[in-house]
Amino acid sequence: MAKVRAYTNIALIKYWGKSDLNWNLPTSSSIGLTLDRFYTDTSVEIDQFSKKDFFQLNGQQIEGPKISKIINFIRNSCGNKNFVKVISENHVPTSAGLASSASAFAALTKAANQAFGLELDNRELSKIARIGSGSASRSIFGGFSIWHKGQNKDDSFAESILDPVDFDIRVIDILADKRVKKISSSQGMQLAQTSPNYDSWLKKNDRQIDEMLKAISDHDLEKIGLIAETNSASMHELNRTAKVPFDYFTENTREIIAEVDQLYKKGILAFATVDAGPNVKVITNSEYQEKIINVLKEYGEILVQKPGRGVANV
Repeated sequence: MAKVRAYTNIALIKYWGKSDLNWNLPTSSSIGLTLDRFYTDTSVEIDQFSKKDFFQLNGQQIEGPKISKIINFIRNSCGNKNFVKVISENHVPTSAGLASSASAFAALTKAANQAFGLELDNRELSKIARIGSGSASRSIFGGFSIWHKGQNKDDSFAESILDPVDFDIRVIDILADKRVKKISSSQGMQLAQTSPNYDSWLKKNDRQIDEMLKAISDHDLEKIGLIAETNSASMHELNRTAKVPFDYFTENTREIIAEVDQLYKKGILAFATVDAGPNVKVITNSEYQEKIINVLKEYGEILVQKPGRGVANV
């Protein structure tokens, strides 16, 4: 049996659209930062006597088409046709824009790889994790990572940019809304791709990838935050201009973003980014985190995260 822990990651440059639904290929590259608080523990055990796979999440047996897809891919790769028992504990609010699928499928991929006796490197693992969740490709790695969009299933992979992270950066999560979002990420992406602004957004995203890589190389927290904030805002604007408009933002989301904007205008390094959900994450450093928390604590539970590690055994 193999048991693995993987952490969630925050998308600093987001991917928001797919060019191939079957292989989960993105329309753009993306950059993420793996964090250290939310995680998934997953064990995979080969059962020679079972007649079917067994999947359990948080104590409940589940049907998992995406889990099956990853297990079958690995099973076919090594020629071992035995069924498996997968036990997963998700220490992340599910479907609330906090990247629960990223940690879940990264942990599953690494654990299955070990259970079946494969010795795939992290680049290859990222390709398989991507099948379950695009952002899971980045959660294979610690610190900063980039997921290259590629042209096909073989050259769409993630790799490390900087790990360990050797400068001061913090991410503050404001958990204002833990409810399951009404529109899944996959649904949201398909809708967003109908926006008349989508092609121009892709071109801008390409430029921001280069800008973010330089900002990370320079350890320029302000530049990292400003680019991430702009990227997030433009992604959510696609949703509002889709043929069938939708919005993950709530009134709380907008109020928190406005508060963060005022903090930055006062000279505090605070930058808001929002993934596919209503909850805001604030990029800052340890110097300013308490000032930001004091302003935002009325909106919901506050969690401060630091850069986290990649997938590892537990």
